[in-house]
Amino acid sequence: MRKLVPAMMLACAGLAAVPPALAQGKRYEPPQRLRVGAMDSCLKDEVMNGAYCVKQCAEGFRMEAGKRDAVCIATVADAKVPPPRLPNYIPPEKPQQGAKGT
Repeated sequence: MRKLVPAMMLACAGLAAVPPALAQGKRYEPPQRLRVGAMDSCLKDEVMNGAYCVKQCAEGFRMEAGKRDAVCIATVADAKVPPPRLPNYIPPEKPQQGAKGT
């Protein structure tokens, strides 16, 4: 018992001296799309995760793909989360009232 208490105190002191995770809290969900058929494959910049194709993580992040929604987790302290992609979708112009399409 006498040797156990100092050993436990030493172990607790050693754990307190360990610095916290460098990039704690930096994570994001990469874009993903559902594969349509069995013959549908993922692009070069995508990773297959079940029935989904997931974009690869940005530099300084690693992918945790154990579940349906993959998550990119930072591995270095100065990792930058990429900004969301801006959609380049332009809605079609509405036809004039009374005009009939052929």
